[in-house]
Amino acid sequence: MHLFNQKYWGKQSRKDWLVNGDRHSPFFHQNMKAGKARSTIVKIQGSSGVWVDEVSLVESVFVNEFSSRFTSTQASRPTVHLDGASLVTHAENAQLLQPVLDSEIKDALFQMDKFKAPGPDGFGAAFFQNHWQIVKD
Repeated sequence: MHLFNQKYWGKQSRKDWLVNGDRHSPFFHQNMKAGKARSTIVKIQGSSGVWVDEVSLVESVFVNEFSSRFTSTQASRPTVHLDGASLVTHAENAQLLQPVLDSEIKDALFQMDKFKAPGPDGFGAAFFQNHWQIVKD
């Protein structure tokens, strides 16, 4: 019975949100205030076990605790030994520094699957493949 009530009222709240949600109504603002109140940290327990509830102290305790938990224990960076590793030669470096040719860009683009995820500009490979004559320059 409890599970049924939980599902029923959950559906009702979603229905209320769909009907009254994003209309700058009192319902909308009440929900936004309640969400902000739920996600606000009003007090925090420091590493010494003392509860702190003053706003500026809560912030500093939070930052200090976070920093202490996520700080590296290593004093310095590890040393990397390159014994036996192949290094880039001067000739290879010169080749790597050559400008990229338009034909190389076209070859790479047309080897891509048209339906892969789009890039940060929102355009996928299909757009550039279909409009290559316009966008190549």
